[in-house]
Amino acid sequence: MALTLPQLSSEGWSLLDTSLIGLFLVLLLTYLTTHRSKSLPPGPTPIPIFGNLFQLSQQEEWLQFTQWGSIFGELVTFRVFNKPIILLNSSKAIVDLFEARSAIYSNRPHLVMANELMGWGETVVLMPYNERFKNYRKLLKVGLNTNVTREYWPLIEKEIGHSLVRLLDDPDTFTKNFRRTAGTIALKVAYGFKHESDEFKTIMDDTEKALRMFSIAALPGVFLVDTLPFLKYVPSWFPGAGFKRLGIKTQGLIRKMVDTPFDMVKKQVASGNAPKSFTETLLNASERSTDEDIKWVAAGLYAGQADTTVAALSNFFLSMMLFPDIQRRAQDEIDRVIGNNRLPRVEDRESLPYVYSVLKEVLRWRPVVPMVSHSVTQDDIYKGYIIPSGTALVANIWAALHDETIYKDPDVFDPERFLSPRNEPDSSKFAFGFGRRACPGEAVAHAALFCNVACTLATFDIKKPVDEYGVEIEPIMRWSSGVTSLPHAFKCDIKPRSPRAAQLIRTNSESDI
Repeated sequence: MALTLPQLSSEGWSLLDTSLIGLFLVLLLTYLTTHRSKSLPPGPTPIPIFGNLFQLSQQEEWLQFTQWGSIFGELVTFRVFNKPIILLNSSKAIVDLFEARSAIYSNRPHLVMANELMGWGETVVLMPYNERFKNYRKLLKVGLNTNVTREYWPLIEKEIGHSLVRLLDDPDTFTKNFRRTAGTIALKVAYGFKHESDEFKTIMDDTEKALRMFSIAALPGVFLVDTLPFLKYVPSWFPGAGFKRLGIKTQGLIRKMVDTPFDMVKKQVASGNAPKSFTETLLNASERSTDEDIKWVAAGLYAGQADTTVAALSNFFLSMMLFPDIQRRAQDEIDRVIGNNRLPRVEDRESLPYVYSVLKEVLRWRPVVPMVSHSVTQDDIYKGYIIPSGTALVANIWAALHDETIYKDPDVFDPERFLSPRNEPDSSKFAFGFGRRACPGEAVAHAALFCNVACTLATFDIKKPVDEYGVEIEPIMRWSSGVTSLPHAFKCDIKPRSPRAAQLIRTNSESDI
């Protein structure tokens, strides 16, 4: 009897064909991914379709990226689905590309969630590198040039004086106080608010909510819609479309953040009673830009400063609590140079080198923005690797600032590293971006941070709290993920250094210097 192959129905062949085609496509995708990756830097082995998605840490990703750097080198490629992302794990690679080649590395990855669904795409932070972005930068230079920035110093010093009073009266809510102080300074610089009205507080609250969403959404690969853009067309009522509802909610907050304070300043300018502010300067400029550009630039200035300042001050309080000897040395310098009859001012920076180094070390030890993403606008070659146009690159700022070939004992909090004779590289520039994406509000932010640090050291002692048995309570050394990284909530014992210090705080606030 002759042997014959079993006969399959047409439906059976159809199912088999479909399975074979699906398997072929998966294998082809894997082959193309592997083949194309040969020109990219090395990295962890991706799995078909998903790439390295399931290998990514959900907490403090920069530590995992640093570990990958120790295995694969200063340039590492990982994939979210089939989308390559290149990590830059050294300060040299970051500076070489984001600064020396800023003409082609100043773009941002297009993030559907943050740019389109949330509405952050009009801000200078996420806007692509185009003509409108260049105009934004020009406006920022007009409103924040060196002479104008110095005019904000009295405002900064006054608001920090009020902050010290709040810290004296309610030390347990120090983080809330940071947020209020940072938001107040940013709003007054951007819009010239004279007092904290209900409208003022509403703007601060709305912006804080929007910034929390931004911090999560502004990193490549966090939301699936960034990798599969067609998902943006899913109706908001559809099961699993919570990201769409989140986007709609955030858009409303951003629109109020952009429009409300700008409309207020425009009315004040028209009536001739607008106080000095960034927005007022631009509205009265001889070569005036459009209202839409001015309002988005001003909103970006405010949003960009508030959250990062809170993170930096939180890290400062944490470090002073952990390293009391450093705190005492900084206080000794203030006592010796400034005395106890007045508070330190912004202009005292150069006279207080150790205090200034404390701030620099805070920004290095725990960078408030541990990762920064750019994208390249044309094919490029770096160290023998081809970086295709449109590729997203993530600068691992944490790794760059903990490079033991540059910083001795990088995990140790040591302000002396910036002083003679060591003179290790000033790390503070890494806190404010690179090249054509560098933060234009750096001078204002740096002035506010220094004044806050110096005034706090001059008047308060920051210590670890103790429990009911007198045992010191150790903080949880963990930081949040996202664009801006905050330390895990911690408590500390904050008391005025002396009755004289408490009196100085009250007197200074009443005089409104």
